[in-house]
Amino acid sequence: MDVMEAIKKRRSIRHYKPDEIPEDVLERLLNAMRLSPSGGNRQPWKFIVVRDKATKSKVTAVCSWKTEGGNLISQNWIDEAPIIIVVCGFGKEALGRCYKDGEVIITHSGIDGKIAQAPMGFESCLMWDLSIALDHLTLAATAEGLGTCWIGGLNEPLLKTILEIPDDVRAPLAVVVGYPVSWPDPRPRKSIDQIICYDKFR
Repeated sequence: MDVMEAIKKRRSIRHYKPDEIPEDVLERLLNAMRLSPSGGNRQPWKFIVVRDKATKSKVTAVCSWKTEGGNLISQNWIDEAPIIIVVCGFGKEALGRCYKDGEVIITHSGIDGKIAQAPMGFESCLMWDLSIALDHLTLAATAEGLGTCWIGGLNEPLLKTILEIPDDVRAPLAVVVGYPVSWPDPRPRKSIDQIICYDKFR
């Protein structure tokens, strides 16, 4: 499967078969994340592969969230999948960007560096880096016939406690990986004309 085929086929899967993922397939998925680009090639990440059943159930339990109206949304389907990959990020290792005296400054000093005091604020590139790695994972998984789903609705402090993640390490996202029960139809997307403009904003 070429890249464009994987992009077109990828779906967010919320029902999984119990089938285990072969070790050689898992190794290719993990390698896809490892090879992804990051700002300054800092690679400010670590990925926890959760496949122990008891631990997976604990992680699933903290992957719930509330709507603004107070309705609790549980994601118990996560526990169906054989693997959950929890994404950890090192803010101190990621590049940062800010503006000072009318110029853009890129720093390697991370969020604790002096540049964080710049008048135009500071943006860590950490989430960008983590997102690129996860995108590589989802496309590689699709090419292997696997489904994935990004999980942003999770209780990060509780997740960190369960997985013994240090206080200074982020764990903002997880990805569920497994063989889908079925492959959903594509969801609607905006047309090219709605999202692309050339040479200036229109």
